[in-house]
Amino acid sequence: MMEILIYIVIGLVVGILGGLFGIGGGVIIVPVLLFVLTYLGFESNFLIHICVATSLGSIFFTAFASMIAHNRKGSVAWSFWRKLSIGIAFGSFLGSVLSISIEASTLKIIIGISYLLIALQTILNIAVTAKKFNPSPYTIFYGVGTGAASSILGIGGGSFTVPYLNYAGLKMVNSVGTASACGVTIAIFASLGFILSGVGDDQVLQKSIGFIYWPALIGISLGSLITAQIGVHIAHKIDEKLLKALFGIFILSVSYYMLFI
Repeated sequence: MMEILIYIVIGLVVGILGGLFGIGGGVIIVPVLLFVLTYLGFESNFLIHICVATSLGSIFFTAFASMIAHNRKGSVAWSFWRKLSIGIAFGSFLGSVLSISIEASTLKIIIGISYLLIALQTILNIAVTAKKFNPSPYTIFYGVGTGAASSILGIGGGSFTVPYLNYAGLKMVNSVGTASACGVTIAIFASLGFILSGVGDDQVLQKSIGFIYWPALIGISLGSLITAQIGVHIAHKIDEKLLKALFGIFILSVSYYMLFI
């Protein structure tokens, strides 16, 4: 029971930070869950992979809720989603299956460096400029890359899809809304890959289906859905520059943990 409460508390924090910083929970869930499982004494050569898989499973619920909300406001560009989704589905499944072959220490470094780049992008205020172009020749390949990278990192893919869609000419609100639909696709196919890859593996934890640890999935999902709106409310009360600075510092801290601890 205490273990479930810990995961719910993680979810409560994830919901607030996710709503506050406007990011998917994967950036928060993977390092925090890794710390908690290690602290609780769980042992597995695939512990980091279990955290990534569980993160992607929980992202399904938050991304789906976000997609529904954006769709009600008409901010999901389904035509763009259809073009991206085929590549994303293939890349997400492929990335999750291939990630199992990556050594845990190497995967941790890859995730840490990726978080560092996200932090630098935020702190230096690097952004793409909207410019209409025909994404069709590149869409399926970009989708494959986005799906693969997201499934390896345990994130919903917004860091990749939002800039791409914005550069393709969509307004930011439509880019974010469409990215949430892409996040659902990533979560489904990456989770499927991690489930199939872990069936029968003696390194997975008890109470797991494949590499997805269900107690953590349920607790984190419940908690994050409860508090996401609180984070959004706080975000609207804080100065944008301060918000970006806090986000950058937070992600830098996470990157340091993944790379050096």
